[in-house]
Amino acid sequence: MTTLQRIGMFKQLSNMELAKLLGKLERRTIPVGTVLFSEGDPGDQLYVIKSGKLELFIDAQKGGAAQSISVLGEGDTLGEMAMLTGEARSATAIAATDAELYVIDRETFDKLVEEQPSISAYFIRLLSNRLTSTNKQLLMNKEQNYQSVAGKLDSFPLPLTQALLWCAEFPRVHSRIAERRFGISLEYALGSISHADSFLQRVQAQPEWFALVPGVRRMLSEIATVRFGHEEKRRWISEMLDDYAANDNWEAAIELLGEVGRWSEALQIVESVLPQLEEADKKRLFPLLTNCPPEKIVVKDELLAGCILYGGASWQPELGLALLDLAWSNQGARYTTEQWISTYELAAVLYARLNKQQQAMEYLTLAEAKRTLTGIAGEDGSKDYDLAKLQFMQQQHRTRAYNATGLFHRSKLGGWIAAILVTISMILFHYLQPIGGLSRAGMDFIGIGIAAVILWIVNVIPDYIVGLGMVMAWVLGGLVGPEVALSGFASTTWLYMIFIMAFIAVITRSGILYRVSLNALKRFPRHYRGQLWGVVAGGMLLNSLIPSSSAKVSLGVPLARTLSESMGFADKSRGAAGLGLAAMIFYGFTAPFVLTGSYTNMMAYGLASVSGAINWLQWFLYALPAFLIFSAVMLVILFLMFRNVRQARPISDEVLDEQLQLLGPWSKAERIAVMTTLGSIALLILAPVHGIDSAWIMLIGFAVLVISGALDRQTISNGIDWPFLLFLGVAFSFATATQELGIADALSTFLGEKLSIFLTSPTLLLTVVILVSFLVTLVIRDDPAVILLVTALLPLAQQAGIHPWIFVFVILLATDPFFFTYQSPTYLTAYYSSEAKSFSHRQGQQMALAYALAIVLAVAASVPYWKWIGLIQ
Repeated sequence: MTTLQRIGMFKQLSNMELAKLLGKLERRTIPVGTVLFSEGDPGDQLYVIKSGKLELFIDAQKGGAAQSISVLGEGDTLGEMAMLTGEARSATAIAATDAELYVIDRETFDKLVEEQPSISAYFIRLLSNRLTSTNKQLLMNKEQNYQSVAGKLDSFPLPLTQALLWCAEFPRVHSRIAERRFGISLEYALGSISHADSFLQRVQAQPEWFALVPGVRRMLSEIATVRFGHEEKRRWISEMLDDYAANDNWEAAIELLGEVGRWSEALQIVESVLPQLEEADKKRLFPLLTNCPPEKIVVKDELLAGCILYGGASWQPELGLALLDLAWSNQGARYTTEQWISTYELAAVLYARLNKQQQAMEYLTLAEAKRTLTGIAGEDGSKDYDLAKLQFMQQQHRTRAYNATGLFHRSKLGGWIAAILVTISMILFHYLQPIGGLSRAGMDFIGIGIAAVILWIVNVIPDYIVGLGMVMAWVLGGLVGPEVALSGFASTTWLYMIFIMAFIAVITRSGILYRVSLNALKRFPRHYRGQLWGVVAGGMLLNSLIPSSSAKVSLGVPLARTLSESMGFADKSRGAAGLGLAAMIFYGFTAPFVLTGSYTNMMAYGLASVSGAINWLQWFLYALPAFLIFSAVMLVILFLMFRNVRQARPISDEVLDEQLQLLGPWSKAERIAVMTTLGSIALLILAPVHGIDSAWIMLIGFAVLVISGALDRQTISNGIDWPFLLFLGVAFSFATATQELGIADALSTFLGEKLSIFLTSPTLLLTVVILVSFLVTLVIRDDPAVILLVTALLPLAQQAGIHPWIFVFVILLATDPFFFTYQSPTYLTAYYSSEAKSFSHRQGQQMALAYALAIVLAVAASVPYWKWIGLIQ
């Protein structure tokens, strides 16, 4: 166990969270005798003792002898009161031995409290304990004027005096019981006997119940002890409880038992009556448990939930969070999946009441993660769950990014407009005379295709539903037969996509990505420029391993943000933006340069319907010059845009080592996943030697993952994007149908005539393809845009004597621009995965212009190379 794991403040954080937190903490070593801070100093830092001891003194600077009040050791915190209250230091801290500290400044502290619920609950509990201790001390030291009270008491009639002393043992009494016992009406006494109202009061909203005035009750109880003794007082309580039981007065019984500290009996009554209670009764019951010891509450799920939903925690959510923190600490090891889900949902309720919607959504996501990932098994269950949690958080960022993409957003008006335009398109092309040599079926096909594009643009219906509807229209309209309409689902490329997504699911569920990135950073210098090179290297290493741009930026950009915090860079500063944008570019936007960089690569080339497949090695060699030029341009721009960055503090080797230590040894699933991935890529590279198709290589890897248990049924069901695969099958069928109906030939002739001026210059033609791609992405998202552009523009490749791969490659590069934030899901995933704190949209747009320039230069400069190797005739 590492030092960080032993510190109480951090005990509820997962290993992955601890590894990321470690990079944010500053370390300081102080020799024995060093004054860390003095009484009266401003409190702008919190300290956590990693090793050694510190002693706290008061009155150290007031001319008198310093008085020692505490000695703190490993794992203790100091300085938190000044941080929480904003007041000056209340004591002087001096190193009693050589000590090493973690130093947390104000900004980091505020982020930790905001982002980590367990740390917030830790300080709530700490403050509550100190406040309770202070109040007890004040009560013990407070002197009461018993003589004056006793004199007034003895001036009353004897029955009233006895009744008042008896009342002192109960939080409230019913007038019926008092009158039966002492023969005096409390209502009469309150209204008719002088000064009785200074002792007695009516319980609000309960006219038949009376209670002593809070200020005199304790004094009367002590007087009753002197006059009657403890045994008699205990008998009074026993008789009162018998009366409550006989009259089924559970509310008063619980209140009395709680006041005298008999909580076990009180909770027995709660459990017995709870199943019969209505909502209104629960709202009366659970506030009675406000002072119940939390450790008694958290052992029963129904008590914990009731206190949070109806009790004191319902109007003081901080108390509820402290209860949950205690429950997770004490009971978590024995929790079932259902109990974890329940407590996470309760945490979401509390954060919603605090108007902290982000944290509420995080806990709802955790509940869903736990519900979905029940079947996950591994050598270390907690580690598997931590990683699954990370995966779900990344998915949340990607979902948020997806919802922000597109020029148009879902609305009722947009839906009606889309429906009208879809109808017009299909009717218009059905009745128009065929043009360009097309058949009637070809015209209907174009009308249906335009209708689908309209629905993709307005985004009112999921993409795959639109695609399946298009296939149904083809078949029902008699345009093509079912074997053509569904041909995409029978292609080896579609099978390849299933297997590649399975690889994504396995790898992103493991800690491989984070581990590889940390090792890359460890091998570069600890200053800003060195770590920027480390970010670039990490992106290059992972590019071919993870065929998902979104998954890679979901890892790379948060890692870059952690680095920037470790160096002391403020949010969106030049240092933070430089690292964040470098991670975004080299983790996400270099995917087209390697076949396995993104599943979109294989999808796009699959649409080309060419006889000669491109293997991994060919793709890499064809794209290599463009990659070198693109990388050089982007690095030069990054260094120019974010030059002269001043680093506040260095990153130590020890921090990176401890982060890796927190990840622990490689698990069996991780080892299998990485060996299978590397083995599959090796076979893809060696395809020219063995001649096995890429789909069958990935099938072998898929089988290894399933047989070894690294890929289980739960991951196959939930980790693979099946709706997208349905959409993809339709896209492949779309390409086949255009060939079947002669649309591809007609389109080739039409575009050849209109763009004949560009066909003589490959550089000019490819530049036009880039610009057209930029324009199309203004209204259509990335994958639909790739499908449309490949289908529409690829016929030009044959006329221009350009290999189809070049067109596909250029379209892949140009269909993810981010001139406007909504254009690129990859950009938005990067932006939201750092909680919008790594870089601003303005900085992102500046990088977008540089990205466009780099694409144009890379493609133009690669034309001579492509001619040399025969890809351009």
